This record gives sequence, structure tokens and C-alpha cells, in this order.
Amino acid sequence: MIGYNITGYLIFAFITTITPGPNNYLLFSYGRNFGFKDSGKLMSGIFVGFLVLLYASGYSIAGLVTSHPTVEFSLKILSSFWLFYLGIVLSKLSPTDQVTSNFKIGFFQAFLMQFVNPKAWIMAITGAGAFLPHFGNIHLSVFVFALIFGIVGIPCMIAWIFFGDMISRLLKSEKAHRVLGILLFILMNISILMIWI
Repeated sequence: MIGYNITGYLIFAFITTITPGPNNYLLFSYGRNFGFKDSGKLMSGIFVGFLVLLYASGYSIAGLVTSHPTVEFSLKILSSFWLFYLGIVLSKLSPTDQVTSNFKIGFFQAFLMQFVNPKAWIMAITGAGAFLPHFGNIHLSVFVFALIFGIVGIPCMIAWIFFGDMISRLLKSEKAHRVLGILLFILMNISILMIWI
């Protein structure tokens, strides 16, 4: 039996990936200081490291849901509360400060950084709890879950590198700041509704 809310998942993946966090600050700084051409190893390390987190979260959640169907309901409740809290936080974003970096980070360092990145862990666990597809085959479910997050994540990483200056200016504008906060709050609440449909 297939159970999957792709619209809610895409909204969740986009919002959590595009909003400020350790990876995006680093991408912004790296792109500004070294340019897109030198950012390949950094992006690859972030992508592969986060993919590992997604797989780990997907398999552990999938196993729990398969063994105890009632766990799914509890996970939906917890995920909904977390997403609502995240929506409130996103609606009150403050202007970002420019991040500077005087050194280049390679694939391995970026890969390892994911395992000490609290936002990455929260995204992976919350995403698996709320949006892991139910295709009857755990391996297929986890693969689709990780693949879609990865597909959404790549353009978001590129955006932070290419448009760091523009994003920085946007978030420093109070008016644009309020509009962006309201929009993110609305989108996150739509994402919560999709969990229950």
C-alpha cells in the first residue's frame, strides 16, 4: 500500500534546506570568498554526509513503524509540534551577519560536519518521522525519501553560493524580513496539514 504526501514533503524539504543554518552559512561564505568553481568538494561533502543521515533516520523510523503501527501516529504528533515550533522560529528570523572563512574545506571535513550539525539531524529525523513514504518495501521507501530531499537540496545549496549577497541584503531589509517570515510560517503550517491528509 502506498502512503505518501509528496506536496507536504517538498514544502518541508525546501523550507528546511533553504533557510539559514550551519551548512548554508558555510556555503554562503565559501561561495563569496572562493566562488562556485571551488565549492564542488564542499557541496559534495555536505550532500553525501546528509544523505547518510537521511538513510540512518529513514531506516530507524521505518523499522519502528513497521513493527509498531501505532508509533506512526505518535511520530506525526511529535513532528507536527516540532514543525509548528520551527514555523514560529522561521517567522522571527533576524538579519544574518556575513560569515567569513579564511580556509578551504574539503569533502571529508564537510562530510563529518553533518554529524555534529544539529539542524541536519533535526531535518533528517523530523523528515523521516513525518514524511517517510510507505511503499511496502523499506528499502524503496528510504531511497525515495533520501532522493527527494537530495534533489531539493542541490539547487538550494547552489542558491546560497551564487546568490549569497542578494540573500544577505534581502534578510537585512526589515520589510522584506517580515514578509519572508510570514510566508515561511504559512508554508510550514501547510506542510503540517499535509502530514494528516
